[in-house]
Amino acid sequence: MDNQTEKNIGRNVTFDVKDKSSNGIIGELSGYALKFNKPSNESGPFIEYIDSSAFDGVDLSKVLALYDHDYANILGRVDAGTLKLEVNEIGLKFQIQVPDTTIGRDVYANVKAGNLKGMSFGFKVAKGGDLWERANNKPIRVITQIRQFLEISVVSIPAYEDTNIVVTRSMRALVDHKDRKSVV
Repeated sequence: MDNQTEKNIGRNVTFDVKDKSSNGIIGELSGYALKFNKPSNESGPFIEYIDSSAFDGVDLSKVLALYDHDYANILGRVDAGTLKLEVNEIGLKFQIQVPDTTIGRDVYANVKAGNLKGMSFGFKVAKGGDLWERANNKPIRVITQIRQFLEISVVSIPAYEDTNIVVTRSMRALVDHKDRKSVV
């Protein structure tokens, strides 16, 4: 697994949307790209968990935010300031400043509509960075150390059951509400 890029499609993700209509940014998507110690779907060949130590020493400065793991469908990047990542006790928290592009508008609209409901991620495991067990006749893999974390992706069918996307109140709705309130 050392040189292979893996994609882990997670359902244990919280996702928020906020409207922002300036500087080429149409809104914000935020939530968790992954949560520690939560199982992947049982429908795959094995169940996978990401240990809370897996990100120790991992450089996140060049991570991309994509739609459906497609490097042509970029939504943000850490080194451009349009993607913010934070590892905390829950997992990997993210904020994407969604660009005013065709893919940005499409993804943003589909998250708001509830059509896109999860996150995934691409990574490379460090040598010796995973443990294998067996439970209930199913292999279980625990990722204990990531060598390289490449991308997070907004996806339609995530592999982690706990993933969900929550659309927050948009900035546009907040401004409209304030404007209505000031007229009354």
